[in-house]
Amino acid sequence: MLVGPPSILKTAFLDVLERSYTTVVSMSEVNHRQLIDMSPTFYNGAIRSIVFPDVENLYGGDPRTAGRLERTIMALTGESRRVVAYDEDARFQKFQSRCTIFGAMTEKFYRRNARRWEESGFHRRFLWSVFTLQDANVLMDAVENWILAEIGDIRIPKEPVNGVIKNNLNKDDRSKIRTWLDVRERPHEIRFQLLCKATCALKDHYTRHRIERDPIDTMHSFAETIQQNAASMVLPELPIELSKSEKTKK
Repeated sequence: MLVGPPSILKTAFLDVLERSYTTVVSMSEVNHRQLIDMSPTFYNGAIRSIVFPDVENLYGGDPRTAGRLERTIMALTGESRRVVAYDEDARFQKFQSRCTIFGAMTEKFYRRNARRWEESGFHRRFLWSVFTLQDANVLMDAVENWILAEIGDIRIPKEPVNGVIKNNLNKDDRSKIRTWLDVRERPHEIRFQLLCKATCALKDHYTRHRIERDPIDTMHSFAETIQQNAASMVLPELPIELSKSEKTKK
């Protein structure tokens, strides 16, 4: 889950997932029944991840409806969903439905719900990445100069043909990853697993494309966003061309 003030590219980052992977679907609005009907696409692998660009939008209706939706999301990301709807028979539900959930929300909405999410178990099922832009004016500068703000040259990892990435971490790697978790937020076994899996995927990506970087160092930088203090993200300088008068002054 991406958490931060408005207008810091949270949704822009998540949009990259749907554009890059055919197994990712982005949904601005969804209800409990719609997720139930999507179960076949989860267990056959047609959809592996769901993106909610504005999580707060899911809670805009009846609180009871939002509560059922929240429990369904918990099942999909945790123990897997078997029987949730009242009209399903446990004798005939043989398939487990599981998928990865990505979402974005403002810090204000997160603070308003964090305590309740901790009590329900919703909170421990996700990595909560809290960040902001180091330069708050960079997006306004981009609009003023009518150019796109870049986030750098990033190569998106490709999904393996068989959809499986082998465990490529050793115990020392996992011991390092364990130290990144905030000890105050227990239990965090699920977060530990998520970090390990993400590091496995990144290490596989670096190996396939011969990228000379340490995946542990890269993930350590990301882990700063899930700890006590929010991280600051630095965007590349805007390619702003100087006017003739500015060039003359220089």
